[in-house]
Amino acid sequence: PTRCADWTVSNLIAHVTTGDQLFRAILFDATGKDRAGQDLPVDFADRQRRFQALSTWEPAKLKEAAHKESEQTVAAITEAMEKAPQTMLTVPFGTVPMPVVRSLRLNEYVIHGYDLMPAVGRSIPIPDWFIDRGLGDSIALMSRLHQRSPHKGKAATFHIHRTDGEGEWTLRAQNGEATAESGHGRGDVAMRGSAEGLYWVLMGRGKPEENGVEVHGDPALAAAFKEWFPGP
Repeated sequence: PTRCADWTVSNLIAHVTTGDQLFRAILFDATGKDRAGQDLPVDFADRQRRFQALSTWEPAKLKEAAHKESEQTVAAITEAMEKAPQTMLTVPFGTVPMPVVRSLRLNEYVIHGYDLMPAVGRSIPIPDWFIDRGLGDSIALMSRLHQRSPHKGKAATFHIHRTDGEGEWTLRAQNGEATAESGHGRGDVAMRGSAEGLYWVLMGRGKPEENGVEVHGDPALAAAFKEWFPGP
């Protein structure tokens, strides 16, 4: 079992592996780097075909491929951050700068590692340094996730309050867009909890009560939070 409904362990690892390949392909194209000798997807549809194929591989072969692709992708992102930090990449939800690309892949590894924990039968602690940074990154990501929402065009506010350190934000959805404002505020819904608890709720990994997060305000709106910010 994994925390991703309908996905096996092989599906999860194939998803991350082909995501690494796709991001590397996009990065190489954006920086003018030669793809020669690299077996990389040509587009999103090709990535999906690769995902289906890798999902059927035997575990040892898939594990080896996953390690190899992540190492190459981390190296490529690190190199681009050093040599071409101004590079803009077009990803599934828009065009973003390199620091966002780095955050996306880092979040992907941590989130799907968390999804795999039930299958490996143990809990692996999330580093404190990641949660400190990851919570802020996840708040920033919500504006992009709202673009996929069935509630896009409606108005609502969600106040997020970290209780184990500094951090308060208000997510405001209106006129088809969502913005994040830092600082004290009020919302139709307020969520209070630790950075890690809030992070997993924002990332759609469990309900607030499962993550030690208190909810105040409109209960129906609170229950529908991930409908307003679907994914990632």
